[in-house]
Amino acid sequence: MEDVIGVRLTVLGSGSAGNATLLERGDQRLLIDVGLSYREAARRLDSIAVPPESVGAVVITHAHGDHTRGAALFSRRHGVPVHATPATQEVWGEANVSSWGELRCDAVNEICGFRFTPFEVSHDADAETVAFAIETPDGAIGFATDIGVVTPFVRERFRDCRLLVIESNHATDLLQVGPYPQSTKERIGSQRGHLSNESLAVFVREHLGRSVRCLVLAHLSRVNNVPEIAEMSCREALEARGRDDVRVVVSRQDRVAETVDLGSWPAPRRAGASANSQVALPFMPA
Repeated sequence: MEDVIGVRLTVLGSGSAGNATLLERGDQRLLIDVGLSYREAARRLDSIAVPPESVGAVVITHAHGDHTRGAALFSRRHGVPVHATPATQEVWGEANVSSWGELRCDAVNEICGFRFTPFEVSHDADAETVAFAIETPDGAIGFATDIGVVTPFVRERFRDCRLLVIESNHATDLLQVGPYPQSTKERIGSQRGHLSNESLAVFVREHLGRSVRCLVLAHLSRVNNVPEIAEMSCREALEARGRDDVRVVVSRQDRVAETVDLGSWPAPRRAGASANSQVALPFMPA
C-alpha cells in the first residue's frame, strides 16, 4: 500500500523581527510570509531538512516588513511566484519578484495543492491584512498572525478548523508598564493593532470550535510578553472550555517551532451539530 504523507505545518519564526511558516504535503511546499531575511529563512528550512528550492510559492498576509523582508529575494532565487492581493502588490511597489501570483479575497485560491480563502481582518497595514482559511486533505487550517480583534466573521471562518495559527502578541499588563511610547501602546492595544493573550483567551474560552485539535500561538512580543505566560493563559482558557484534548504550540522569534502533523490525527468528521454551549468563567480585566 502506498504511504500517505500528511499535511504538516511548521512556524520557522514568528514575531516583530520576522515571520515565516512552512506548509507542506509530500513534495508540495509553500511559505506563508517570508519576513525573515532570505539567508535566515533558508537556514531554518535547511535545519529541518527542507531544501529551499523545493518550496513552490510564497503567500503574503500583508505588506509590513516583518512579513515581506525576504520574500522578493526568495522568489527571485528560486523562481517561485509571490501570491499577494492586488492592494498589497500596489503598496509593496517595485518589489523585484520572480512573478506575482493571484490572491483574491473571499474566494478560493488554489496554491500548491492547498485551497486558500483569504479574508480581510483588522490590522493597521497600509493595504488590507488577510487571514486564511486553508482547506487541506487532512482538515482545515485557520491562519491569523496579525489581527487586532476576533470578530464574529473571523469566528465563523475558523469554526470548523482543526488547526489554528493565531496571534497571542502581548500581555496587557506588560504592555502598559513596558518601555514603548504611549502612542505605540495605544496602537498595539487597539482593534487595529495586535491580539493580546487575554483577548485570545476570551475567544478560546467562549468560541473555540469543536474541531480544533491544536492551537499555534504566533507573533509573541519579545518586549511585552513571555512565552510561558502566553501558554498558561491559553491553557487556562482551554481548561475552562473543557478542552483538554487541544495541543498548544508556542512559536518563537529565534527558533523553529515544533512541527504540527495533521496527518497523524484521525480523519476529520463532518460536523453536524454545533458545539455544546459552555459557561464562561469570569476573566480578570487587564
